[in-house]
Amino acid sequence: MNNNSRSTLLYSLLFSIVAMLLYFLDYKIRTNNSGSLFIPYDILSFIVLLVLYGITVFYSTSEGSKFQERYNSLQKKYTTCAQSLDDVQSSLDDAVEKKTFEMAVINGSLNREIAERIQAETEGLKLRKRLQTILNSAGDGIFGIDTKGFVTFSNHKATEILGWTEKELIGTSHHDLVHHTRVNGDEFPIEECPIYMAYNDGQVHHETNDIFWTKSGKRFSVEYTSTPLFDERKNIIGAVVVFKDISKAKKIQKQLDLIVNSTGEGILGLDNNGNVTFMNKAASIMLGREMDELIDKPHHQLVHHSHPNGDQYKEEDCPILNSCRNGQVHFKSDDVFWNKDGSSFAVEYTSTPIIEGKHQSGAVVVFRDLTTFST
Repeated sequence: MNNNSRSTLLYSLLFSIVAMLLYFLDYKIRTNNSGSLFIPYDILSFIVLLVLYGITVFYSTSEGSKFQERYNSLQKKYTTCAQSLDDVQSSLDDAVEKKTFEMAVINGSLNREIAERIQAETEGLKLRKRLQTILNSAGDGIFGIDTKGFVTFSNHKATEILGWTEKELIGTSHHDLVHHTRVNGDEFPIEECPIYMAYNDGQVHHETNDIFWTKSGKRFSVEYTSTPLFDERKNIIGAVVVFKDISKAKKIQKQLDLIVNSTGEGILGLDNNGNVTFMNKAASIMLGREMDELIDKPHHQLVHHSHPNGDQYKEEDCPILNSCRNGQVHFKSDDVFWNKDGSSFAVEYTSTPIIEGKHQSGAVVVFRDLTTFST
């Protein structure tokens, strides 16, 4: 039972007792002689009521004091709780403000990162499109492969030459598609493939006489360079292969060889240093030397080293070497060349410079044996 219920019960009991007492006295006075009371009824009632009032005041004051003490205690607790709540609210507000600021900073950084990434992706897409345009404009076939030999990209020329679409090439093994078989029909082991070697040993591999296979199963002669690709940490991530179909060039070269070797005049090709780069069959017969005995060797020292009288033929006086140096045509109708066996024969020759674009790359010498002609 709480204090309020207890006080109410006590007051009710007290007033009930007083009421019964006064009733009893009043009843006794009415039924008996009022003189039997030692105090007059009015005075006695007043005293009883006064006592009742005193008890009530005392008890009320006591309860009020207790209530006030309890109120003060509760007020103090309330003040403490309110202060604590204010502190918590202040801390919470600070935390919320701090978190809000942090979230704003994070959100700003995230937005910047997203914007930068979008811009980078946009720039990367533009760059890829630009590179693809450049690749597609190239006259040679170009494709990339990863370290597993799978094609990662190709240009239009590559798909045109090979017969596969870009979708058919991407993600497939280049070796299995276009480089699987040798010229003689034997299987081409991938471990011996120069393209495979480029993304394994990190070296550039160049081949001038190989074959690729088209989608239709036809082979064609190719010249290619396989160059390894490295990332920023210098790790190999694949290779780029640039190739060209040299079938027509080889056919033309074969025809030229037939023409050159069918003529009765000797023909020699020289570089700018006077070294032999090619020769025809007639030149080989007249000079008495096989091709490998003259190719990459100095023509003047082997064939044109002396005058008819045996005196040394200085290189600075040689019309053939002068064609290699000054880019002018030189004709000589009374000179000699020397055979492998040390004998000489009279020759007539024309030395014509080879011009490629704006640069000279050597000379072509056309000669004939005047001894045989005069005979």
